[in-house]
Amino acid sequence: MRPARLRLIRAWAVLLGSGTAWGATQLCSKIAVSTGHPPLGLVLWQTAIGVVLLGVVLVIGRHRLPLGRGALMFYAVCAVLGTALPHSLSFTAIAHLPVGVVSILIATVPMMTLSLSWALGLDRAGPRRVLGLLLGAGSVLLLIAPEASLPKPGQALWALVYLVVALSYAAENVVIARYQPTSTGAVAVLFGLSLGALAMLLPLVAATGAWLPLTAFGPAEQALLTGSVLHIAAYLGLIWLIADAGPVFAAQIGYVVTLSGVGLGMLVLDEAHATWIWFALLLMLAGISLVRPRSKSI
Repeated sequence: MRPARLRLIRAWAVLLGSGTAWGATQLCSKIAVSTGHPPLGLVLWQTAIGVVLLGVVLVIGRHRLPLGRGALMFYAVCAVLGTALPHSLSFTAIAHLPVGVVSILIATVPMMTLSLSWALGLDRAGPRRVLGLLLGAGSVLLLIAPEASLPKPGQALWALVYLVVALSYAAENVVIARYQPTSTGAVAVLFGLSLGALAMLLPLVAATGAWLPLTAFGPAEQALLTGSVLHIAAYLGLIWLIADAGPVFAAQIGYVVTLSGVGLGMLVLDEAHATWIWFALLLMLAGISLVRPRSKSI
């Protein structure tokens, strides 16, 4: 088999694997909160697991971790925007929402990232990408406006809360693009912000009594561990994919994340969705296709 064909097959395998793993994290989060575990306690364990896994990768790969004043400030800001705030809200909101709906809402991250970058003069929107933003907004409106979309009253409010999660991730993306320390790789950045988030969460958990002792290891705890590992594995896969296949090809992971999240919710939790939600999914996928980066792909 030709090297170019092997490279393409490998890239697609990583894209599908990483995207499915990321989609599965929504399902894992839903199961993790099913027994009433406090969100802060779950986030603390998730972050601690991530720090350990990333620390191993950092040492094995000999990645450089800047520790100057500017770098520490960068880690602290990203720790809030990328872990402490969105993960806490995510675990809270997903207890009230179907996995499929959450998987559609999280797809707004690239659209919000573009909007923030455009407002700050860091990127250009253009007619095609503006249309993508409008389609994404239309998808969200289809989810929260019609009474027949969400299965239970009051879920529209939790959908709006989950949009704050997406906005927080988008703000983190902009901060990373603008202020990431020179010559610092994505693995080091993720480790630094995870370590910063862990330092912030420890006193919060202690003050609120949200400590979660993992004395039992039932389905909820298993889902927490699995989701934490899948998140790191998917992120590392995306990093490799961007470097090997280019940002345009890697951006297609958004389709896989959303579709796998919706599919796994139906397969594992027997979720059934109203017609409006299927229309919202189609609009969101169309929006993703239009806001992708314009850089060269594989």
